[in-house]
Amino acid sequence: MEALAPSRSVKIGSIDIAIDHNCQVQAQYKEYRRRKTGEQDDEVVEEPVAPQTPVKAKPVSWAALLRPSPAAAAAAANKKANEIVSSQAAAADGRKFTTLEDVLENWQVEFSAPAVQPRGLVNSGNMCFMNVVLQALLYCEPFCSMLRHIKKSVVFSFNSNTPLLEALIRFVHEFRADRTPLEQLETGLESPFVPEDVYEALQKKNVFQTLRGQQEDAQEFMSYLVDGIHEEMVSVLQAHRARTAPATGTEDSAENGAGWLEVGPNNRAVNMCDVHSEAVRTPITQIFGGALQSTLTVPGVTSDGTPRRSNREPFQWLALDVSSDSVSTIGDALDELVAPETIEGYMTVQGQPATATKQMVLERVPPVLVLHLKRFVFCADEGVKKVHKFIEYPAELALAPAWLARSSGTARYRNARFRLTGVIYHHGSHASGGHYTCDIQRPGGEWLQFDDVDIESLESVDAVLKEKSDRTAYILFYTICR
Repeated sequence: MEALAPSRSVKIGSIDIAIDHNCQVQAQYKEYRRRKTGEQDDEVVEEPVAPQTPVKAKPVSWAALLRPSPAAAAAAANKKANEIVSSQAAAADGRKFTTLEDVLENWQVEFSAPAVQPRGLVNSGNMCFMNVVLQALLYCEPFCSMLRHIKKSVVFSFNSNTPLLEALIRFVHEFRADRTPLEQLETGLESPFVPEDVYEALQKKNVFQTLRGQQEDAQEFMSYLVDGIHEEMVSVLQAHRARTAPATGTEDSAENGAGWLEVGPNNRAVNMCDVHSEAVRTPITQIFGGALQSTLTVPGVTSDGTPRRSNREPFQWLALDVSSDSVSTIGDALDELVAPETIEGYMTVQGQPATATKQMVLERVPPVLVLHLKRFVFCADEGVKKVHKFIEYPAELALAPAWLARSSGTARYRNARFRLTGVIYHHGSHASGGHYTCDIQRPGGEWLQFDDVDIESLESVDAVLKEKSDRTAYILFYTICR
């Protein structure tokens, strides 16, 4: 018999997370089953008990991750038939393995991730904000496809250089491939688990210490998590290029930040400058990375001799202000984002006051467009308060021409449509507390609602789009229609 995991705690920021695989999982799994079957608290019933979770030894390679323990070998033959084969079996089939650097350099966006069987995540102490983000990323097809591709293609030992990437790969490995609708899996769901690998990886990233005191914010956590994976990839790529690229003494003018001229509206010259020219292309930027064009217009000329100057500003999600009374839909919020803004007190190079305007438009749109609704605003007399009003969002989003830059590069987006694939909700009235749940679309169109260990099937997307009395949409995931 395998030893059972002891109770222990993991510290993230200022939160101590108690992890007890036997008590935590059983208690939440029992409550989940009680609610699903309609049992009453005062009835004497026999409740299903979640299987006790054995201690998992840390793998030393991807092959070790995929190798079942001797005790679980018989069960794995039936339950894990659709999982990725081990590296030894793949090698026997003639599959070519490569380095992580090669995968990151050559990977292209794919929408081929297999549907996985839903599985709950244990809330081990105010960690619902992490659980909803992990569920949303699991069902984000390009992101999950990227993780599975790395796991299939790369053989290397686990190390401290890419702890977040490795933790997410191991997290995805906890879910077995299965397209069966949830209602047909009611008695066959695997028990909920604690995403312990992710917790431990967070400890290794000093950047996550800035979350201290703000752990409840799902959007901030998603930003740190995805940016952290991107930075790990950048580090791998830069180290590889430093070893292989010959030293050069010249750089491209755009990379030097010198800027370049483009033909703008009415055939007028526009001086362009990439304010983040140091950004490195990674699978993360291919999935979530877009760009805004921010243009400053001044009567006469600007300091560089041209009447307009534009900056290209990359983003991985759009933050939309929804506090204005004029905003009641996502379309309204995007209209507000691209509306020209007058800059007060602008002075020309000659020292003369001038009426300058600044406008932002979409120059590049990613395959997965993430919209962050800014629900929490600061008021001088009330401090931080939540915007509770319902913001209408569509099942399919088409980009209005007014939201796009007037350049040849945006032509491909003018007929593009994006389908809603996920919604993260915030419950409660305050920025410093509350609860998070999410609605996620599985491949095949089935919508599920996740509330930590509790998973429910939704009748249709209409249930996702309607106004809810107990929660408000906070983060929206739109995936480009193929």
